[in-house]
Amino acid sequence: LRPCPLRNTCSGSGAAMTKTALAAAALAATLLQPCSGSSVYLAGLCRGHQCKDPQYPILDFDMERSECICRAHPCWDNEGITHQCSAPEFPYLHFTYSRDKNLTCSCSSVPQYDSLHVSRDQCAGEFCDSVDFPVLDWDPQERKCLCRAHPCWDQEGIKNECKERRFPILHYREETNEDGSAKPVCECHAKFEKFVAGLRGSKQNLVYKGCTWSNFAGKRKSKLQRAGWHRS
Repeated sequence: LRPCPLRNTCSGSGAAMTKTALAAAALAATLLQPCSGSSVYLAGLCRGHQCKDPQYPILDFDMERSECICRAHPCWDNEGITHQCSAPEFPYLHFTYSRDKNLTCSCSSVPQYDSLHVSRDQCAGEFCDSVDFPVLDWDPQERKCLCRAHPCWDQEGIKNECKERRFPILHYREETNEDGSAKPVCECHAKFEKFVAGLRGSKQNLVYKGCTWSNFAGKRKSKLQRAGWHRS
């Protein structure tokens, strides 16, 4: 992780709009977006946590366990197939889910940090093709999917960007202030690449690591159970 370089420009207020499109056009949409991912809904749900293990780099929510987890990229093991993006013009691995929740992996020119929970569990078959509102998200109050501006584009008038090539993925998460309010955090992540064990190493099951969230809908108290979680 690296702190984001900042500049005093703002591309939007973070307003949201509803967007529904055909899943067949998802690949084309990934080529139009300046960035993607960083769900505000997920950041609030998993406030106070982050994922630092490169084997499990994606902060997400597991509905079956009702807990936040650190997840491996779903395209690293898609029914036994490992997807990689080696073309320099399309170096970033991206995933979408159809309405029947089938996974599609593609290579994009745009850095991605998406949530499987949002893409599959809440908004299967939907994606965002707007340059101004590229982030697919879930509104738990309205109980609908929406497309929003990246939350790091306007943090008190500051637009966060990732200019270092080694850390191209802009990600939004939240910590908790002393008064219990949300503290926005914008970070730049390295490109997601699957961990490869040594020739003599045993094969690892790259699925998830996580912690038990004692009350994810209310108190921000959690109990650490496994490696891969870091509370700031």
